[in-house]
Formats: sequence, C-alpha cells, structure tokens
Amino acid sequence: MISVIVPTYNRLNRLQNCLRSVLALRHADFEIIIVNDGSTDGTKDYLDRINNPKIRAIHHLKNLGPSSSRNTGIGLAGGDSIAFTDDDCIVDGNWLAELEKMFQANSCDFVFGATHYISKHYRGYFPERLTSNGGGKWPGGANIAFKKEIFTKIGGFDSFFDPYHNEDTEMAIRAVANGLTFKRAPNALVYHQPEKWTVQSLLSSANNLSVWPILKSKYPKHYLAFGGPAKWRIAAEPSDYLKIFLLPILIPVLFLRYLFHGKKNIIIFFAKWPVWLIKRRWYIYKEALRHKSFMV
Repeated sequence: MISVIVPTYNRLNRLQNCLRSVLALRHADFEIIIVNDGSTDGTKDYLDRINNPKIRAIHHLKNLGPSSSRNTGIGLAGGDSIAFTDDDCIVDGNWLAELEKMFQANSCDFVFGATHYISKHYRGYFPERLTSNGGGKWPGGANIAFKKEIFTKIGGFDSFFDPYHNEDTEMAIRAVANGLTFKRAPNALVYHQPEKWTVQSLLSSANNLSVWPILKSKYPKHYLAFGGPAKWRIAAEPSDYLKIFLLPILIPVLFLRYLFHGKKNIIIFFAKWPVWLIKRRWYIYKEALRHKSFMV
C-alpha cells in the first residue's frame, strides 16, 4: 500500500479539487491522509463530513507549517511508501502507478515527478513559472515519494526551512547526504491549480533562493546533488546581476511585453521589476553572512 499525504491550510476549494483527483487515481491500494494545519475557512467541517474508508483526516489546533503537517502524516501512514502532494495541486490518474513503477524498476529510496502549472503545455509567465518543474528536474513536495523506512533513518521534514519554501529540497539533499538513492519519474505528473498572485505572495517568494548559502554550509558535498541555481558553487542565479544592470533598458521593453500578453496588474509588474530582484539578492547576502557561507 502507498500512503498519500496532503497537508492543507485555508484552501478549501482547491483541496476539494485535489481530493477528487486523488480519489480517481488508477491504483489498486492506497490511502489518503489529509493534515488540516489549523484552517479557519471551513476545511475542518468539510473533512469531518467525509465518509470514505480511503480517507483519514487529522486536525492541528493551530497552524504549524508544512513540515509539521507532513511529519504528522508520516506518523499516521500505514503504507510501505509515502507519496506527497499539495492541496493546490491536481494529480494525474497514473501518478501513483508511475511513482511505484520507478521504485520497482530501480530499488531506490525516493522518487519525484514533474509538476506543471495548469497543464503540461501551458507556457505561463512570471510568476507562474515559479511553480513549474517540467521533466521532474527537482525534488518538490508537490510530487515526491519516499520509502517509509527512510524517515526512521534520517528523520522527518525540518521546519527550519519552511520560511524558505524549501523544506522538501533540504529533505531530499539530506537523504542523498546519508547515502540514499533517488530516481526521477518524468511521467508521474501533477498539475498546479491556477494561482492568484499578490504583491505579498510574490515578494515573499524572493526569500526562497536565500536557502542556498544555508544548504551549502550544512551539506557542502551534497547541496548540488540535483543541480540547482548555485553556479560555480558561489553564485545563486547570477543572471539577476545582468538583469539589474540592464533595468533601464529592460523595464520599458518588458512592460510592453507584459501588456501584450494581456496582463494588467501594474503593481505586480513593478513588484518584480525591480523590487523582487533586489530583495532576493539582499536575502542571499544576509544568509551567506549569517551562516558564514560564501555565496553571492
């Protein structure tokens, strides 16, 4: 049996869409564990009304974050393998079958698949591309599965990394640092539901990249196990510097392109150009100094 864990927090409508897709999975034996992380939008009442033997729900009394939610689910899981997806995602009907196929063919410890924004062929624009992981290049919490036994060996998700939205990245790097093996499952597909971006959500994502000086300090031999944005081991997304240098030229050109593609939220545009770019450089410098890890 495979246990599917879905943490949720104040996304009732999206959770309902997610659950419909998980229940429609073409797989013989799986359970669904939903961890309600202190939602206040009616999620608890909705989950308490569900009468389905495949579904178990647990409620946190207050919001503890994604790592704690996943760890709660792990403690309840009865499967030999544990698959994770997010409440704002839709899983493909063959998602579990593809993950399981990769486990069986390779005898590995964890596998991860591809995540697309809305659909496989939707191109998307910034910030929509922040949610995409085409081809399963990266171990993301929306589409990853572990053998249950590895959590006993190396522990669960670390909530320290929640503010960086990279607790899944740290978990996967820690697994590799402890000698565990992985495989990519590009045919295990998950689709991110449409996101309503705000200036606040966009600017909060500027902090994500600053996890890399921390990971470099914590796992100096393994932090690039999956590739990643740290070029030459010292520069995180160095293309930002070129963009910042060319801002006087880029802003008018990109603004016209933005309008041409039908985008009309001018505040979102200027939140990225230049605020988001400059903020994320600042966060990287701050964490590099704090953790004594050379990265710019």
